[in-house]
This record gives sequence, structure tokens and C-alpha cells, in this order.
Amino acid sequence: MNLPESWGETTVGKVVINLQPGFAQKPGEEDEGTTPQIRTHNVSPEGKITLGGIKHVSASKKELGKYQLVVGDVVFNNTNSEEWVGKTAVFDQQGGYVFSNHMTCLRVNNALILPDYLASYLHLLWAKGYSKTRAKRWVSQAGIEGTTLASFKLPLPTLPEQQRIVEVLRQAEEVAKAKRSISDQIDQLMKTLYWEYFGAWYTADGLRDQVRISEYVSDSQYGVSEAMGEHGSHAVLRMNSITTNGWLNLSDLKYANLSKKDAENTTLQNGDLLFNRTNSKELVGKCAIWRDTKCVFSFASYLIRLRLKEGMLPEYLWATLNSTYGKYRLMNAAKQAVSMSNVSPTDLGRITVPLPPLPLQEKFALLVRQIEVLREEMLGKLELFHELQAVITGQALLGDITSSWREQHSEEIINAANARNDALRARGARMHASVVEILSPEIGITHSYDHIRTARRWLIEELSEFQRFVIDAIDEWPGTLLADNDSELNRFCQQWPIEHERNMHDRAKRALEQLTALGLIAKVALPNDNGDFVTGYRRLRTEEKSRLNDISRLQSSLESISHEAGTAS
Repeated sequence: MNLPESWGETTVGKVVINLQPGFAQKPGEEDEGTTPQIRTHNVSPEGKITLGGIKHVSASKKELGKYQLVVGDVVFNNTNSEEWVGKTAVFDQQGGYVFSNHMTCLRVNNALILPDYLASYLHLLWAKGYSKTRAKRWVSQAGIEGTTLASFKLPLPTLPEQQRIVEVLRQAEEVAKAKRSISDQIDQLMKTLYWEYFGAWYTADGLRDQVRISEYVSDSQYGVSEAMGEHGSHAVLRMNSITTNGWLNLSDLKYANLSKKDAENTTLQNGDLLFNRTNSKELVGKCAIWRDTKCVFSFASYLIRLRLKEGMLPEYLWATLNSTYGKYRLMNAAKQAVSMSNVSPTDLGRITVPLPPLPLQEKFALLVRQIEVLREEMLGKLELFHELQAVITGQALLGDITSSWREQHSEEIINAANARNDALRARGARMHASVVEILSPEIGITHSYDHIRTARRWLIEELSEFQRFVIDAIDEWPGTLLADNDSELNRFCQQWPIEHERNMHDRAKRALEQLTALGLIAKVALPNDNGDFVTGYRRLRTEEKSRLNDISRLQSSLESISHEAGTAS
């Protein structure tokens, strides 16, 4: 990781004073207590705390003392579906909230790190997919143990620079707030319009003209269970492809190579309903309407495709299932299994709904389609700004955006960095060279270090994607990699989020040699038990990074000699 020299590099475990798994309510006591509980779905994809769908549990005074959140705690989703494990937010609510056993609370050491900085970095790791690669996987869930979370590497600027980075991110957050505001207003508009059109069919005496959903379903089809990756014949819709309020989200797709039979069975047509049959209890039953696109799509096994008979329009059933009434019926129909809930097509079919006249449904459906188009246009204009926000976040958390600020506050940074380094050393953390040695004007090496850093960064930017996987893996590897040991090399290769090839070991060795030649990693010879020497590779130590400067000096000397020779001739 290329960081400013005034930054340190440590681990999450070194900057927190407590890393606490959450509170598990007893079976049968969910929502029967008085203590509100923050759960995984209460951390939004934007990394903020939301209070939608809050449940209440019974917690003793002792349990409250252990699991109660305070403002400034960082909450981390340690167990969830694979796409959502690792979401992180700073808790910012007043009141006696506890957190579920699917979450971890990190209480920071305020002398080392700001909660907002830690949460932003962990959330960035989730957005980049890093958390998913570190999670253990079960049938329908993924999880990150506390020891694994504590070992996450963390770039650590000084506290003043952390504060500056947080301020920059807050400014960028205004764009995300605008996007959320638009989405929230459209969701509220849909709920209001639904009750304006169909509220008369909900009376104190029950539903008017009620029918079972099964009476109007002509076809239901489970999705595919094929392995998914970055490439394939079909894009596959998954649980997170449906938002909480029933809109399709096609921003994070996976792909699968499907057989002709599976492709035919899971073909999607305009107006199909996609129903999320398995998820956490708060999210099971999400429903979206499919609209035709140019790409070829299928859907995963946790979704069900529904096609309706004449007499009930998909827009009407979609809005009903996403209404307060629909959510209530789905929650009651859900069957709980360990950490997930399930609503089968049979369970869904038993739910009764009112059946308004078809002309009224058609009028409502036309309005839904108009709102869909308007929503896409409005959010599409913000999407470019959302991408810019992601770039800003990444650059801010690697020190690029605050480079000018560091130059203007060099003395403050030196003092703050020394205090940080002392605090880290007291916790047993390894540190790079002292910031004073790097930044003091009398040392006279600031320029040369900047030159080294620029050259190193340029080299890394020029690497192939595979070479970057290798150098990142070396950076993560504990100690020296013994490349001649097949089992160790195999474990080394397993770190990469790419499909493995038959000749992966040979390809990895070639990349290691190339990175050594570029001066980006170190190649060493180590004696074994037989007195022979084996080849090993490791990251560069601080003092070894000067080789880039040596190369630059050699290049300058050669150019000078060449110029003199040319002049003499």
C-alpha cells in the first residue's frame, strides 16, 4: 500500500480498546422486550445508521452494561449474506440501544483514531469486496470472526489529518444524501398513491373482494444455483438486486454460464415479478417488477419468478406486497431457520389481498410505470456524482486529497505523528521510520523520498492486473514466501479473487521474478535443514526502498555519460 510517509500502517486491533460481539435475543422473545436492537439491516449501503424495522428485545441490567451502544461506537456487520458482510457505520443515536450478535462493536482509542475515519475505511473495504474475501462461508451466510477483523490492516494518518479527511468525506456525503432523499420521497409517494387508489378496499371489517394470491399466479419458477463470478453467459439477479422498497438495482451483478435448459427456465419477461423467498426476517419477501433490458438475465435460487393471470396486474401485486399490509402478512408467513427466514411460493399463495376492478389497477399501473421512468432519470443524473464520491473516498483514505493540507501543516503533523507512534508502540504495533526523520528539513531527504514514492507509484500503476494481485498478496503474507514449496505457494495463490488456472504456480513465479526485477519486492535465499538454500520473496523493508532512488541516480549518470560522449564525438 502506497501511503504518505507521515502515515503509519497498523491493524484494526491496535486502535480499538474493545471489540465486542453482539447480543443474541432468546428464541421466542423477538420484539417482546423494551430495548431497541440495532441489526445488520440497520446499516445502510451508504454506511449510515437507519432505524427502519427496529426490533425490541429483553435485556437485563448486566446485559445492557455489556452490549449497550454509545454515540461514537463503530458497528460492523460480522455475519450476513455474502454481499452485505462488512458494512460499517458510526452509531449516532441517543438512547439505550443494544446490537445483535450478527454485529461487532468497535470502541476506538481516541488517542489514535476517529470513529468516523475507522468506519469510513472499513466501509470502503466492504464496498471494494475486501471483507467478502476474508469471510468464512456457510450455506447461505458469510461471517468475519473478531480475530480476523482485528487483523485487518489499517492506514493511519495523524489525528488532525483524520479530521480533515472526515470533513472532506462529509462534504462528498451531501451527494449521497440527495440521492437517498430522492429515493425516500419516491418511496413515500408510492405508498401514498397506493392508499389513495386502494385504501377503500381495507375496512374495519376486513378486506373487500379478497382473493388468495395463488388464484392469480399462472407460473412460479425458482432461480438457478450455478456458481457465479465476474464472467458468464447470463447476468444473475440476486437478493441484493432488489432494494428494501422493491426497486431493481443492477449495479452489482454476477454472471454464470447456464445450460440451455436453465436459461430457458429462468427467462425473464417484461412484467415478471421477482420475489425474494429467503433472507433475514426483516428483508424476506422483497419484491420487484422486471422490465426488459438489452442484456440476457437470469436469477438466483433465493428468488422466485412469478407470472400472473388476467385480472391481477403485476404493478398492483408489487405495490400490495411492498405496502404496510403486505410486509405484515409476509413477516407472519415467514418460517425461521437458524439465521434466515423463508417464504415459499405456497406460503405466499395463501396470503389474501383485495382485488380492485381491473380498470382501476390499469390506471394505477400506468402511474407506476411513469414514476419508474422519472425515478431512473433522476437517480441516473446523480449516479455520475455517486461514482465521483467513491473516487473521492478512495483517494481521501489513501492520503492523495490531503497532500497540500499536509504541506501547510507540517509542524502540526510532526508533533501529532510522534504522539501517535508512541501510543502505537505502547500497544505493541510495528511502525515505519519516524516521521521526524522523513520530514525534518535538516535531514534533506524529503525530496528524494517523494521521488521514490512517485516512481514506485508509477511502477505499480503500470503493472498488469495479475501482477497487482501478486504484489498485494506479498504485502499480506506473514513473513517470507517460500516459492519452491508447492503447498505454501498454493495457499499464497488462494488469496487472489480470480479464477485459478492449471499453470497458476508457474505464472505466479514468473510474476514474482518480474516484481523483483522492478525493485518492488525482495528476493532472498534462506538455508533449509539440509544446508541448501531455498528461494523466498517478501515485501521491501523501509531501508530497501532506496533502490528506486539508486536506479534513478544510475539512470541520470548513464544519460550524462551518453550526452558527454555525444558532445565529444
